[in-house]
Amino acid sequence: MLKQAERNLDLHPRVAWSRRGSPLLILAIALGVRLGIVFVTHTYLQIEHTEVVRVATSLAQQGTFANAYGPNTGPTAHVSPLYPILLSLIFRVWGTGMAGEIAQEILSCLLASLTYAALPALGAACGLDPAVGNLAGMLGALLPVNFWAETKGSFEAPLVALMLVLFCVLIAQCWRAADFSPGSALVTGLVSGLGLLASPSLAPVVITSLLVGYWLKGQTAATQYFRFVAIVIAASLLCLTPWTIRNYLVLGAPVWSRSNFGNELFISNSDRAAANMADNLNSGWFQTAHPFYSRTEREELRAMGEVPYNQARTEEATRWIITHPERFARLTVQRIFYFWFPRMVRPPQTILMAMFSIGGLAGLIWMFRTGNPVAWLFLATLTAYPLVYYVVQSFPRYRCPVDWMLVFLTAFGICSVWTFSVSSKKSGLASARNRIQTLS
Repeated sequence: MLKQAERNLDLHPRVAWSRRGSPLLILAIALGVRLGIVFVTHTYLQIEHTEVVRVATSLAQQGTFANAYGPNTGPTAHVSPLYPILLSLIFRVWGTGMAGEIAQEILSCLLASLTYAALPALGAACGLDPAVGNLAGMLGALLPVNFWAETKGSFEAPLVALMLVLFCVLIAQCWRAADFSPGSALVTGLVSGLGLLASPSLAPVVITSLLVGYWLKGQTAATQYFRFVAIVIAASLLCLTPWTIRNYLVLGAPVWSRSNFGNELFISNSDRAAANMADNLNSGWFQTAHPFYSRTEREELRAMGEVPYNQARTEEATRWIITHPERFARLTVQRIFYFWFPRMVRPPQTILMAMFSIGGLAGLIWMFRTGNPVAWLFLATLTAYPLVYYVVQSFPRYRCPVDWMLVFLTAFGICSVWTFSVSSKKSGLASARNRIQTLS
């Protein structure tokens, strides 16, 4: 019955356009806006040698996943592997100079644009009016608020955003159609695994989504749902296995994700730490404590090994947190605020980021009021994803992977208010006509 209704719906011209034409239009507009800003502002003239870029350069030039902190600093798991591998392919073709930087920024713009072009598909997967996905895609295309994170390409945030939206599309489709078949599970698991290879911050989202899915849908078909979860997890682990084995052989520890959490935790939780990365840079604390900048820390890391170095930093940070609970709590509250209301370079950006946070919350509340179960997927994501960023220094780039979700929920709220307003006006007109007819 549901499948027949969906086939009939596909025949509607507006729905057909939404599913076929609008993603291409959104992609073209988003890419055009971002590339236009890149080439007008000449951002490619400033080449950023981040850890990601350094590893990609090492891969392209030497074939080794190494040198995150500078030349000859050795093998690393400081960054997740997927994006540096993609970036290294760019550098192999165009080099690491200006041509390579331009290609890097084009790649980043494309990934961000594909994310917003996927929002009509997400709307369809959620069973929403096509206007929601279209409006969300157009808002994201025309308003690249988190511009540097989306276009510079020196970090993996746009790739993580794209993997997250694809994962949400697949999960929403499975929930809505109660499709927990092995095929759906395999595809979902492979997307999940690739997402984890892009960033381990997606792990809480995957786990929470699977748990919520059981609560919503799996209890009525427990055996089928458990099989679905098992396949998703197995496929995800299959994607992570080569990276984990590599780290065990090269670094001496089976690191499945990244090795740098201990260092980030220490920098973010100490006597000199501030809640915001910009403040830590301005005070000089980041430059003093991070091996990316500090020669002393690089030498210590090289002498100890990357994994033991980060383990030591974890222990030091943990001791500080235990002995400074009030200061840690204050930093955490500030970091939570900065995650949802980041302090951007330009005041209009700060205002728009705040508006999407507020609009996203309002849209989520409204979606719960409509009874759409996919609201739980958005809640699970927005609850689980930022948890790690509440304990490390805040930076707007960290929010980039969920920016599209806040835009989507904002668009849902706008469309819902518009529909409610139109319906109220029609009801009012109908009521007025009835009164007139009664009187006459």
